[in-house]
Amino acid sequence: DKVNINNLNLKFPLIERNLNLYTSNFLNKIKLKYIVFCENLFVSEINTGGIPDNKNRTLILDINFNQKYFKRMIHHEIFHMIQNSHRNVFNENEFSSLNEASFNYGECSTCSDRLNLDLYENTTGFLTEYSKSIPSEDMAEIFSFLMTDKNIIKEKIKNDKILSKKINFIKFNLAKIDKGIL
Repeated sequence: DKVNINNLNLKFPLIERNLNLYTSNFLNKIKLKYIVFCENLFVSEINTGGIPDNKNRTLILDINFNQKYFKRMIHHEIFHMIQNSHRNVFNENEFSSLNEASFNYGECSTCSDRLNLDLYENTTGFLTEYSKSIPSEDMAEIFSFLMTDKNIIKEKIKNDKILSKKINFIKFNLAKIDKGIL
């Protein structure tokens, strides 16, 4: 089936505005060459906003994904492209060590029931329930908020030392790839 062109035309200005936050140089550094738009994307029977395909340098985005999270989803999936193309920079064990010692991530993002994308009122190291699924999703959730709502991040880190450390980790490591991204 073809993508509903009217739906794409409605979403395209939002997509364009958010993709324009990245320079072409940065997109080359993260090996992103193609963006494919689709509708009703599922992974393991879970509706998903996007799939980063680093092997083919392609980001697949579902233009029907929940409007409430759509803008964040774009940046969330771009972060996966960043991490997948710079695994040595975004070490998951190092990142995980920033959590309380008693916390354990799940084995995979789709084998967890931690799927809610709503912002937590009390963050205690995590912005959303989905952040608690696996380290790469936690990093992607943080990055998505950094790209879409820095004011919320500034508020949350006032009372959350763990989240503050995680944000510093992401900013510090992003600067190794491109100093102008955040």
